[in-house]
Amino acid sequence: MRTSAFRITFSGPIVFGVLIALLAIPASTILAGPATGSLTVKIKPKEAKQDGARWRVDGGAWHKGGDTESGLSEGGHTVTYKDIAGWKSPKAKDVTITANQDTTITGKYRQPSNNTQTIMLPGDVPMDFVWIPAGSFMMGRYTNEQDSNSDESPQHTVTFANGFWMGKYEVSQAQWVAVMGNNPSYFTVNLSRPVEQVSWNTIQTFITAVNALGQGTVHLPTEAQWEYACRAGTTTRFYWGDDASYTQIGSYAWYYDNSSSGTHSVGLKLPDAWGLYDMSGNVWEWCEDWYHSSYTGAPTDGSAWVSPTGSNRVIRGGGWGSYYGCRSAGRNYYGPSDTNSGIGFRLAR
Repeated sequence: MRTSAFRITFSGPIVFGVLIALLAIPASTILAGPATGSLTVKIKPKEAKQDGARWRVDGGAWHKGGDTESGLSEGGHTVTYKDIAGWKSPKAKDVTITANQDTTITGKYRQPSNNTQTIMLPGDVPMDFVWIPAGSFMMGRYTNEQDSNSDESPQHTVTFANGFWMGKYEVSQAQWVAVMGNNPSYFTVNLSRPVEQVSWNTIQTFITAVNALGQGTVHLPTEAQWEYACRAGTTTRFYWGDDASYTQIGSYAWYYDNSSSGTHSVGLKLPDAWGLYDMSGNVWEWCEDWYHSSYTGAPTDGSAWVSPTGSNRVIRGGGWGSYYGCRSAGRNYYGPSDTNSGIGFRLAR
């Protein structure tokens, strides 16, 4: 009868020594598998984290700053950083992982010295954008604001957790032609004038075509983005002051008194404090939102007000035939399938 399940045969002193060494290794070590370590990546500054900065290892899942990825094999790995609007991302970094230890590194995002971006449309036609920083503002008319309307109330705080890019100019006829191959405008003296007679619906086709160029995603600004960018930190009726007697408006806007009943080339008047031109006058500008007759229930995070739906879309900024509509809080509306020689748009991203 057998007394054991197996038999060991010794063939010499060397084999015997190896066997003794193997038997001395704890079973937990043999079964543990390859040794691993972890990596923690901190991201600075905090504003970049708020704007969506992320990191990942060897092309894996994105992580937030301060997160730790565990189970990394010993040896070399590569950390890369996500590109985010308004920031220059850190360069990829090679790190060495040590078993049973956490390695910590810091990635520093930087804001470029130039706060503008340009995308190139077909035919090498440029479209410029200006960086709008994160922050909060009071949206709507202030109490007893001169020449204001009830649909600009109640005034309310809107907070942008992240910055965004806003078109430096209204979209020009040259830019529209470059993308769409036609010019629907009424005022066609030169292609540097803003495109008009474009409906909200047709603009969606333009946006789709621009996004297909592979240079980022553009969209119509939300109404909150539009007013925040227009005010550029101001709280007055206009972004140059209250201008109660309308004595300064002519330096900043093409409006009823100086437009000769038509549009003018974009960028000829003085910009707001953030470098945006024609936020007042020239043409009204389509926004993403459905129009509501008051701000009761409006989003407070800067997003578009798209629910409940309505029958009209918001337009902002006043146009060549406007006076009061050129105020920063001024708003109006138009049917999404309708066109007008006083309505154009600018893009955000």
